[in-house]
Amino acid sequence: MKNVLLEQTVTFVKYLLLVLAVYLLWRGHNEPGGGFIAGIMASIGHVFYAIVYGSKVTRRKMIASPYTFIGTGLLTSVCSAIIPMFQNKAPLTGLWMEIGGVAMGTPLLFDIGVFMVVFGMITAIILTIMEVLEWN
Repeated sequence: MKNVLLEQTVTFVKYLLLVLAVYLLWRGHNEPGGGFIAGIMASIGHVFYAIVYGSKVTRRKMIASPYTFIGTGLLTSVCSAIIPMFQNKAPLTGLWMEIGGVAMGTPLLFDIGVFMVVFGMITAIILTIMEVLEWN
């Protein structure tokens, strides 16, 4: 049975949680938050969406495969660890630069990598479980 109100609400909640996840990711390297909790928030939105629409529709609507998110996140985190070594500093040393009056650095790059790994892992696990259980 199709429930239009539920479908519209879960779509709105998915995008609301994505906005909240970006906010938590952005402020995470200065205050509580960061890549881990942002990844959980973003994946919760997609899990709600998958419960209502099904795993196949959710996979089609995603920008990339959850496994692509995992791999890209690992690569991003490794890059944030290696970048300081090119300036003869210890791995994972925070390097900062100012772009348009905003301080950007390798900790934010690391947080983005963690976000992508957590989002990809949770989404992949839940969607796989739903497919095994034939949840439609």
